Amino acid sequence: MAKKNDARNIILALDTSVSHCSVSLLQDEVLLAEKSNLMQKGQSEKLFAFIQCIFSEANLTLKDVKAIGVGVGPGNFTGLRIGISAAKGLAMALKIKVFGVNRFETLIETNQPTLALVATTEKSFYTQFFINKKPIKPPTESTRSEILKKNYLPNTIISGDSAIQIAKKLNLQHGANNSTPKSEKIGLIAQRHLENGGPNPAPLYIKGPDAKLPKEPIPLILGSNVQ
Repeated sequence: MAKKNDARNIILALDTSVSHCSVSLLQDEVLLAEKSNLMQKGQSEKLFAFIQCIFSEANLTLKDVKAIGVGVGPGNFTGLRIGISAAKGLAMALKIKVFGVNRFETLIETNQPTLALVATTEKSFYTQFFINKKPIKPPTESTRSEILKKNYLPNTIISGDSAIQIAKKLNLQHGANNSTPKSEKIGLIAQRHLENGGPNPAPLYIKGPDAKLPKEPIPLILGSNVQ
């Protein structure tokens, strides 16, 4: 719990880019409160209830927040709209900075060469390669067989969906074995962006979005009773 007179560098992080709703509060890279639930729908209704819950747990208000981090995918079209719209609306109302954090970034743990994997099907992945926590090229789509045929530096880490199986076949190290973005990690990256500059939130689409009209309403930011 943060003290009211010590509410510096408070970061609100949120993600609704996949089938979950995840929110966190961090202060100077320390997790103060977090709430996450898996859900196929209802994110727009739960998001501000979750935010209110973590602010109550941390004994803070929105006025204490210095910046917001939000997951920008790749992910579900409707979920991305919900999270990004909420983050932008809150940042505008509070007159603070908001940063977009993609799923590949959340899979990078060290400065070692890392291949980040986000599954699209059982045999297909979105991939992006990082060195020193910086992307080398834009993300692309690759099949499992294409990933296994490539040559990698011997200290490369495979991180993300199916990382354990793929790393074993390549005789490489593995990191996370799941690409579901955690709001805590989004908050840690947003903290670095606050110090060094970072991107505005915009959906990351490797391919064109499946732009169906959302079944869930986009949350009304200023109508929230979170203070």
